[in-house]
Amino acid sequence: MLVILNPQSNAGTALQRWQPVERALRDRHPGMTVELPGDADQAVKLVRAHLETTGGLEKTGGLGTTDDTAPEVIVAAGGDGMVNLVLNAIMDPDTDRPRRGAERIALGAIGLGSSNDFHKPLRRAATIADVGVRVDAARAETVDVGKATMVLPDGTRAVRYFLLNASMGLVAAGNDSFNHATGALAWLKSKNVEAAIIATALRNIATHRPLRLEVRGTDWAHTAPITNIGVLKSVHFAGGMYYDTPVTRTDGRFDVNIWAAAGRLRILGLIAGLYRGAFASSPLAICHRDTTVELRPERPAPLELDGEITLVESARLEVLPRVLKVCAA
Repeated sequence: MLVILNPQSNAGTALQRWQPVERALRDRHPGMTVELPGDADQAVKLVRAHLETTGGLEKTGGLGTTDDTAPEVIVAAGGDGMVNLVLNAIMDPDTDRPRRGAERIALGAIGLGSSNDFHKPLRRAATIADVGVRVDAARAETVDVGKATMVLPDGTRAVRYFLLNASMGLVAAGNDSFNHATGALAWLKSKNVEAAIIATALRNIATHRPLRLEVRGTDWAHTAPITNIGVLKSVHFAGGMYYDTPVTRTDGRFDVNIWAAAGRLRILGLIAGLYRGAFASSPLAICHRDTTVELRPERPAPLELDGEITLVESARLEVLPRVLKVCAA
């Protein structure tokens, strides 16, 4: 088992939260290797070096077991952004499949970040010291992966993969603000993540302007100013919010959830509903299900993929059905 650990996750508190988890995991997986990369590029190099070296990775079954038939495990220890980083190190844009050497890899995760949506819904039995742990390769599930083919403002193309969701509009702007929090917001983030998320949302709602966006699916289109669009493989996002639409990790479809343009009070009401998992019945909700979605904002706009932000001219999002093994909790 290889663990790629981001010590800067959750306002720099990840190492402290990792310590009791590490003690428990070493008892169960004595061959575990832990790497603390200095930056994202080094993290990617570490993952790919291990993919090229077929020996040296423990073949890990469930908690406390070793099973020669189970996939080998690479664990992203940090927040959802760290899971996304390891995912993109594993995936090959030439084939839209795991890279050569990763055929028997299962992606695991330790939830040391601020939101940890990858671990939701979180079962108490799947935690160590209140930290979500997904390292059970014996029960690994082969899940869908989202692919984003993006045109950047300079005209170049880039491909990124995601496991949770993509968004454009208010949620993407809020994630960008939250990720780069400074001053009082950074202090609040280190003390109370949910309060920091709410404070960030309120600040962004106060300055929000609807985004005019052309959205195209397989046989439908929507062109109008919007508050937000979420293209989902998981209903959970932004801490405690979640949708009530039916997407699963393995159904081969996206849920496409559009928030119509609205005034600030109505947006606040919608967000309050999302903390109760109420969306589809809102008069602001426009819901579709599809395998492919194209986004064309009227001006370059931030696109969020699993919490990570890229400024894009346009993006094509498509589902890759059941291409990656993911550890069970």
